[in-house]
Order: sequence, then C-alpha cells, then structure tokens
Amino acid sequence: MKTIKVTTQTTDVKIILAALWIAHFLLWTFGDMASLLQEISEPVDNNLLLFVAVPLALTQALMIFFSLAGKAKVMRWVNLIVALVFILFNIGFIAEAQFGWEYLLGAGYLLFNGLTVGYAWKWHQ
Repeated sequence: MKTIKVTTQTTDVKIILAALWIAHFLLWTFGDMASLLQEISEPVDNNLLLFVAVPLALTQALMIFFSLAGKAKVMRWVNLIVALVFILFNIGFIAEAQFGWEYLLGAGYLLFNGLTVGYAWKWHQ
C-alpha cells in the first residue's frame, strides 16, 4: 500500500511582516502624493510637516529591512510597538480627514498596521 505524504507550506512571518510594511509604505506614499497634488495651487512650506514626514518614512523603510534581517525575538516586539505607534498616527489622520478618499486611505493604514500587530503577536519564534 502506498502512503501519500501531505505537506503544508507555510510562509515565513518575516516575509509577511516586511510585505505589510511595504504595503503600508506604498499606501502612505500614495496618500502624500495625492494630498500634495490636491494642494498644488498652494506651495507646501511647512517645516514641521517635513520634520515629521521624513522620520516616519525612514522608520517604515527600516522596518521593511529589519523585519527580514533582524532577530525574530527582537523584531516581534519592535513590530508590535512600531505598528501600535503608527496606529495612533493613523487614528489622528482619520480624525483630521476632510475628503472621502482620506477616510479610505486611513482605513487602509489601519488595516495594514492591524495585520502587522496580529502577525507579530502570533509569531512564535
């Protein structure tokens, strides 16, 4: 009698977390470009905006890299903490939204960061 061996392929959580940070970063970049295009008649000359936007962009880029390259035990907690901080920013973004597309964008931000928190929380390495 022949036995059939069934194997299931699991995706590494590091890859999933990096993909979620990539998706969040791309959506965030799209949102910034859309809001800048909407305000193209008025030049953006807000240093506080640049002071906040650049560190947030760097944080997301570093999270993509370190989600893949970092040690699992450390990156689990880093992903949890950073994603929760971004959720607070996203709630603030939704609270200040003025247009319908901004609400959808905020929902997408919350979705990706919520999934990041969920995967990091369930990560068992």
